[in-house]
Amino acid sequence: MADKPLTFAAFAGSLRTGSYNGMLLAELVRRAPRGIRLEVLDLQEMPLFNMDMEKNPPAAVTRMREAIRKADGLIIVSPEHNGIIPAVTKTVIEWASRPPEDSVLEGKPAGILGASTGGFGTVKAQLNIRQIATAEGVYFLQDPEVRVARVQTKFNDKGELIDDELGAQLVEFLEALVRWTRLIKG
Repeated sequence: MADKPLTFAAFAGSLRTGSYNGMLLAELVRRAPRGIRLEVLDLQEMPLFNMDMEKNPPAAVTRMREAIRKADGLIIVSPEHNGIIPAVTKTVIEWASRPPEDSVLEGKPAGILGASTGGFGTVKAQLNIRQIATAEGVYFLQDPEVRVARVQTKFNDKGELIDDELGAQLVEFLEALVRWTRLIKG
């Protein structure tokens, strides 16, 4: 497992064009070390979770679940809205965890990061994700934590990262997540 290439399913919990969390995820993809692939999940057609559709989920849900199932690990890049995670992030976790006997989250190594325009980054949102998804059997990387505050100062108007310190943090995050995933997967 030590030299085996790894794939991470990854998503940004924001559907907004020009989302800072989307930019953060794109930067992670650019900085992925050799032999590491990030498969970015397209959530544009993801419906809110509805238990009535659980037995026959929409195609977008099936694609997302299969991508997470096949991946070695999961990366969640989520903003914080009103002190909690946005509906997009919660919806992915809900659909991925259902039905309980076939959760694609069970035993999955994962990392969380996120960005906000405020001064505290995504502290509360990341805690919220840990509370929700740990109950689903996800093994979260604990360190380093990447909670980007004042993200509007980290990217230029073209969506390019202009903060070298954040760039180094992203590389450190990916390297730690690779080590964590190899540890969990054995």
